[in-house]
Amino acid sequence: MIKISKFTKNIIFYTLMFLLAFLFLFPSIWMVFSSFKPQAQLAGDISSWAALLPPLNIPISDWFIPYKEVFKRFDLIRAMGNSFFYAFSLLAINLFVTSMAAYALAKFKFPLRNFWLMMIIFILIIPVETNIVPLFVIVHRLGLENTLLGLLAPNIANAINIFLFRQFFLSIPKELEEAAVLDGANKLMIFFKVVMPLSKSIYATTAILTFILSWNDYIWPVLIFADNKKMPLQVILNVLNNTEPVYINQVLAALTVATIPIMIIYAVFQKYIVEGVSHTGIK
Repeated sequence: MIKISKFTKNIIFYTLMFLLAFLFLFPSIWMVFSSFKPQAQLAGDISSWAALLPPLNIPISDWFIPYKEVFKRFDLIRAMGNSFFYAFSLLAINLFVTSMAAYALAKFKFPLRNFWLMMIIFILIIPVETNIVPLFVIVHRLGLENTLLGLLAPNIANAINIFLFRQFFLSIPKELEEAAVLDGANKLMIFFKVVMPLSKSIYATTAILTFILSWNDYIWPVLIFADNKKMPLQVILNVLNNTEPVYINQVLAALTVATIPIMIIYAVFQKYIVEGVSHTGIK
């Protein structure tokens, strides 16, 4: 039997990890480097390894010409501002509503509690697209079209966040709550002063997931908004991709701009995702 040294095992392991990382990062690398290239060079490099390299044959000052041109053609600043505003508005409301609902399901005893929990789990397996039409009909009849409330209402509470919060709250020892009761705390005081400070990791996890969901949302804003000035970034990206003349380098530049906030948030808070999910008991 051939024995493999620890050094050789490490070489094989890290080589495989590098190849997997490259496989997953390949589209992003191509997108970023291609966004710096002139349209003609982008088309010429597409079938060679040069597609994965920046445009070294032109001055660095010219790399950002596609970015300048796309920002001149389309109001991406306004669209990004709209996306940030919608995302953070939904974030604040969603975390408050879903965490309190989950706390009730985890710690309170009331009629049909298990039934409502099963309904929430059932909602997780229903494709979001199947609810678009009835949601739009409801929003239309309420007269909430082209409003912020109409945009946020369907996502104020979502099943996955309630489920994650509930699983995390179940891991909080009852003794802490009982001690708070002995000190004269009521249910709301226990939630805000005991449970929330102990749940920073799951709040961070659900915040990141909710932000990404809102940032990438396309279908619902298109249905709700009629005013182009209210459109988020994802809608403007689709307009950019369908407005003649279509310059691929400009499209990739806009996609890079749209991806940067997600990459920064995930890179900074990825440890909270791992920690938060590990405490929910999900394997």
